[in-house]
Amino acid sequence: MLPQLVRLLDTAQYETASEAVENAPTVMRDLGGFDFEPEYEPDPWQWVGVNGNGWDTIDTMYTPIIEAKAGVLRGWTLDFARYRIEIGMLTRARTCLADTQRSASMVTAKGRYADARPVRVLNPPSCGRCVILAGTSNAGERHPNCDCTVMWSHDVPANAYADPYSYLNDLVDAADMDALARILGSRANVRAYLDGADLNQLVNAYRRKGSVTRAQFYSRKIKYTTEGTTRRGSASYRMISAGYANGFVKHGGRYTRIDRPRLMPETIYEICDRQGRDPKQMLRNYGWIL
Repeated sequence: MLPQLVRLLDTAQYETASEAVENAPTVMRDLGGFDFEPEYEPDPWQWVGVNGNGWDTIDTMYTPIIEAKAGVLRGWTLDFARYRIEIGMLTRARTCLADTQRSASMVTAKGRYADARPVRVLNPPSCGRCVILAGTSNAGERHPNCDCTVMWSHDVPANAYADPYSYLNDLVDAADMDALARILGSRANVRAYLDGADLNQLVNAYRRKGSVTRAQFYSRKIKYTTEGTTRRGSASYRMISAGYANGFVKHGGRYTRIDRPRLMPETIYEICDRQGRDPKQMLRNYGWIL
């Protein structure tokens, strides 16, 4: 069964690489307005059988089987082990094909213009971490199942095909609140975005695992984040200026943070709805609206 899957992946890799090699020059011409002569023509077969990290694809695809066998010895049921194999193989195959596309398009672009630069492009539906990087030349960190692609240009135009706000505005026009909530983290964050909250502030609140937490604070249940609360964080000084925090303290770890939690929009709206206050002003004071 595994050899058959690997052969299918080989075919998909070849088709993906061939498409990238064929399309990259057209995209460069459309984005930059120049048609560069190639110094070499990439061979799509060179991407077949190799993962983005340099492993053979057969080794990469066999890893979930090894993990599942070890799990069964620890007590996993066979159904759960099969499920983990399926998810593991699917994730690795998708990541492998995405890496193939990026690499093949890069090699093709560099063969035409050595200083060609990437433009990150979304492949919706996309998560918030990918959305805020759309249209930039910064590859950024990727995650499992990330299917973003890149276009190449001799320069990154201001009106590149990829733009996070265009994507979000399309979702707003379509009233697709579920998709917006998946990108921004919650429906309250969608409301905050529509009220003027900064996209990067909302998405980066979830940047680290555990950075958004629920807690009991002065007999009140709140939802808060630790992002933006260090001495370098813009939210820290907004909160101190508004009287929501007194200063910085260190409770262990690397960073010195403000002595009060930075409330998430969900809690801010709950407070404002209950007390009849202006949520936009409170969003500014907590650094969500810049």
